[in-house]
Amino acid sequence: MEWFVATCDLAAMAAIVLFVFVYAGYRVIHGIRVYARFRGPTLVTCPETHTDAAVQVAAWSMGMQAILEEPCLRLKACSRWPRRGGGSAQDCLGEIETNPSELRNSGGCRAL
Repeated sequence: MEWFVATCDLAAMAAIVLFVFVYAGYRVIHGIRVYARFRGPTLVTCPETHTDAAVQVAAWSMGMQAILEEPCLRLKACSRWPRRGGGSAQDCLGEIETNPSELRNSGGCRAL
């Protein structure tokens, strides 16, 4: 009878360890997907000047945040910053949040 209890305990611990590894793997894959979705330059319309601007989202930090919690969308660089200063460049993030796949740049613009 003791071997049966020990076997059940071992099976329960193995199931818990397996669950933890599967969940951790799922979160890491989610972080990689978030990083892949937002990496590289993106063309948006500048809310201040209403002209095109190339922005780069902080994709690495978003991917790392996505592993543990909900990621926060922030800009890493903007083609308008050297001319206009840091200003309210975070305003264009709303456009990225609503249509992230439609705004992806095919690689032709590397102004950052």
